Amino acid sequence: MTRSWRGVDRAALVVATLLGVLVVAGPFLAPDAPTASVGRPFAAPSWAHPLGLDSVGRDVLSRVLAGGWRLVLLTGAALVVAGAIGVTAGLVAGLHRRLDGWVMRPVDVLVVLPWFLVMATVATVLGRGAPAVLVAALLAAVPWITKVVRTSAQDAAGAGYVEAAQARGEPFHRVAFVEVLPNLRAVVLADLGMRITATVAIVTSGSFLGLGLPPPTPDWALMVSENRQGLAVQPWAVLAPALLIMLLVVCVNLLADRVELARTPRVPRTERPTAAPDVAVATGALSVRRLGVAAVDGRVLLDGVGLDLAAGECVAVIGPSGAGKTTLARALLGQVPPGFGRTGTVAVTRPAGAVGTRLLGYVPQDPATGLNPALRIGTQLLEVLRAHGVRDRVGAAQAVVRALTAVGLPGDRMFLRRYPHELSGGQQQRVLIASAVLLDPAVVVLDEPTTGLDDRTTAELRAVLRRLRHAGTALVVVTHDLPAMTDLVDRVLEVRDGRARLVQVPDAPARPSRRRPVVRAGRAPLLRVTALTAGYGTDPLLRDVSFELAAGECLALMGRSGTGKSTLARCLVGLHPLRTGQVVLDGRPLAPRATRRSVADRRAVQFVVQNPRRSLNPSRTVAHELARPLRLLRGSDRAAVGRESAELLAAVGLHAELLTRRPAELSGGQLQRVAIARALAAHPQVLVCDEITSSLDPDVQATVLELLDRLRRQRDLAVLFISHDSGAVARVADRVLRLSDGQLEPEPEPIGGPASSR
Repeated sequence: MTRSWRGVDRAALVVATLLGVLVVAGPFLAPDAPTASVGRPFAAPSWAHPLGLDSVGRDVLSRVLAGGWRLVLLTGAALVVAGAIGVTAGLVAGLHRRLDGWVMRPVDVLVVLPWFLVMATVATVLGRGAPAVLVAALLAAVPWITKVVRTSAQDAAGAGYVEAAQARGEPFHRVAFVEVLPNLRAVVLADLGMRITATVAIVTSGSFLGLGLPPPTPDWALMVSENRQGLAVQPWAVLAPALLIMLLVVCVNLLADRVELARTPRVPRTERPTAAPDVAVATGALSVRRLGVAAVDGRVLLDGVGLDLAAGECVAVIGPSGAGKTTLARALLGQVPPGFGRTGTVAVTRPAGAVGTRLLGYVPQDPATGLNPALRIGTQLLEVLRAHGVRDRVGAAQAVVRALTAVGLPGDRMFLRRYPHELSGGQQQRVLIASAVLLDPAVVVLDEPTTGLDDRTTAELRAVLRRLRHAGTALVVVTHDLPAMTDLVDRVLEVRDGRARLVQVPDAPARPSRRRPVVRAGRAPLLRVTALTAGYGTDPLLRDVSFELAAGECLALMGRSGTGKSTLARCLVGLHPLRTGQVVLDGRPLAPRATRRSVADRRAVQFVVQNPRRSLNPSRTVAHELARPLRLLRGSDRAAVGRESAELLAAVGLHAELLTRRPAELSGGQLQRVAIARALAAHPQVLVCDEITSSLDPDVQATVLELLDRLRRQRDLAVLFISHDSGAVARVADRVLRLSDGQLEPEPEPIGGPASSR
């Protein structure tokens, strides 16, 4: 923050403090009774009356000193009550989809009603006075708070840490207020300034219109209304209370913004580069010069990255976890982590004759960060076109269908009306790619685009990217799976310790394969799934799925993106309802919903989700994440929780010092191992792993697979391993089931075929 803005903050704090003193102490400092007439109406300021007299001869200074606390009290009460109601309603609507419509229909009605009509109606019913103003302010503020919180809560609803809390049986109020609400703090604070302004406006307008506090009550807004006809004769009777209202709103807004900004470290100033690489491409689509990302305390994430990319060229960005690959991708877009600044230059040039209107397209690694959970897929893609000036509705609709078809997704009305939560991870990823390629950008930056995609879909994605290259679009592809992209890339940029260098494009190596023996024949099944059918809306996604899983066995589930693998996993842990069928654990049927299962049943089946970045609550420490299942599912006391948490981290190869850290301080591999440790805290019999290695680089992936295999053997743990990676499946699985069009293919074979049986 610049010195001038820091001065503004200090001034706002000083003025707000003085206003606070005025509001609290003012009634005791008033020289005259605020309702007593002491002279001629609209008398000019004098030594006895520094601000003059009002319309009935009352001392303006005395009324100003006595008139602030009612406005502040009414505004504060309205904000507190509106916040409590709006936040609660928003959380209910965002986290409980069945109640969403019931909450949002009246909210939408209130939003479109003019506030003065609401106030007049309330005043007619309740009569003029403070209660009417308070109710009117509530009816105006609650709907907007509800809408803001609901949208953010919908985004959090699909996060792994929320699903983990639901699967372990946390009550709704704890999921909403302990798990989700702390992560909405930034959104609530950002909205606070607008709510303060709107609430003060309604409270003051109510008094100004004669619907609020009755005369002769000393009130700043009422003073403006009573004395406005004498503005030309005695302006201070109007200007003094009006200026105080304005100062109150401005100062509180500045301080609210400052509270939000104070949570983010200072960002260093961006500097111009002092040198440039020797080589330049005259026809280049992307030119990067000495790109760096650093914090004010000297920490460096990227240092002096230079790159020239020609139209139609593709560069792959590789490197170990935490090396700075995603930081580089986002820095190309001008985005840096909180508390960091960018140095250097990034220039994007559209080739002559190109017809597109976008310069950059971006595909984030996590689909949840790029898709609005409150909007349908078709609406989101149309919003991208509108943001770039496309007004032709027919042409926009056709462009959306073409983009979806290009990435292997249907463009029919049914698909366009789906919400993000109704799509698989792979489908969400392809929707983001479709969004990025709308309007033919000059450069597309893709962060781990093959994450969560099966081999066939990955091949289709490569074909899409190849067509983009042929059309002249330059590609920057961040990937940990270089073999899958080798036939597409021209150059490879390796990022390590914040520095980047070009390396040779390697030949695609054979994927690792290690056949494992099958569990001994005749062992009784621990988990039995019979005729399971499930889906979204009226369409069944899974149909008549049946299989068995024995203790100590690792059963792999493979299939294309969107075939229902994740939905099946959610059914097993009680997060998605079954239409028909049954899940039986050790001879006893499991309730369809986790909330209806016994503690023993919830403890027995645990879930590890796909995305390590969203599997842990960003506002909680590792210690908290491990403590909850220990207390809720195991009944451990405080002393035992600390000891067992350290033992759980040791079991997954992590040090106990990580207990005090938050997810943002951990690498992807550490996050995934903590998520596994959290699942193990319940001492489960069955572990459901949904694409847990898909976003990890090869070294970290190997570590997690070895950990999973070791835990299975040591604890006789049954594992359902959902993956699209045949190499990972070959390393850990005893048998493989393949899901196609919502049904299991018949007669699943063991890894290595019948010859590997024992």
